[in-house]
This record gives sequence, structure tokens and C-alpha cells, in this order.
Amino acid sequence: MVIDAIGFARAGQALDGVVRADRFARLCQDLPEPQDHDIRWQVRGRADASSGQSWLDVEASGPVRVVCQRCLEVFSLTLRVSSALGLVETQAQLDAMDALETEGRGPEIEYLVAEQRLDVLGLVEDELILALPYAPRHDVCPGDGDVPEAPRRPSPFAVLERLGKD
Repeated sequence: MVIDAIGFARAGQALDGVVRADRFARLCQDLPEPQDHDIRWQVRGRADASSGQSWLDVEASGPVRVVCQRCLEVFSLTLRVSSALGLVETQAQLDAMDALETEGRGPEIEYLVAEQRLDVLGLVEDELILALPYAPRHDVCPGDGDVPEAPRRPSPFAVLERLGKD
């Protein structure tokens, strides 16, 4: 699905759909299989008449299977994306906006170079990848409370402590 980003935004158009997670190859490349849950997504365009700024609002949500980095068990994690992306016409404009933000003089807005042939699902996938935690973890790992505490062995230095008291 391809759109002209500026035209789409200025016309206030919207697209939405449901896609199986495994259709997003880059998102799923390092995730456990199967990735058979549905991801709901929506992309809406809008334009601010007073400033001339065009926007793409991207929303997506759905579960993916990930590996908990604490217990190494696979679990389902729901990703949620809600992004407002400002559109600029050239890479030079994008670089200028990034420089202003870096210097603390610009707004903290994500910008995107508007393409005449923007892949909508590719954009949704990019936003989902950004929402994926670097080290996903359960809130509480299953079995955390079931593991008996190992018996404590006396410290090998306890003997030294007794030697000093004699």
C-alpha cells in the first residue's frame, strides 16, 4: 500500500487495517515463532492551514511473542504505537529540524521526509520496531515465588573471624 504522503495529509485521508504480525519481517526477524497475532493499525493525514505543516498520525497495537530477558521464557507483549510525524519535503529540511532540536531551540517532534511513494505498512512497521523494548521482561516472571531459596553455606572467612578472637 503506497501513498503520496503530502497529498494524503493535505487531503485529510485515512487508512486502517489488520495485519498478522508475521507480515512485518523486520519486526519479527529476531522474535520467537509463531508470530500469528493480529496487529491493528491506522494512518491518518492532517494539515495545519495556518502553518502549512502536514502530519501523519500513526497508531498501531497488537501482541507479539518475545523472550523475557530475566527468565528467558517466551511471553506475549502488546505493542502500542501512537505517533504524530511532521512531514518535511527534503532531507536538508529534516537535518535542519534535527539540528534545532539537538540545540534545544526546536520542538521535540519527529519528522519524516515526505515521499511521493510512501509504503504505509513499512511506516507502521518502523513505528512498531521503535516501540519494541530493547530487553523485554515480564512484570513478574512465572515461577519467581516457586523457587526455594538455596541453603546458605557458612562463609569460608568465618574461620578467620574466630582466629582473631582467640
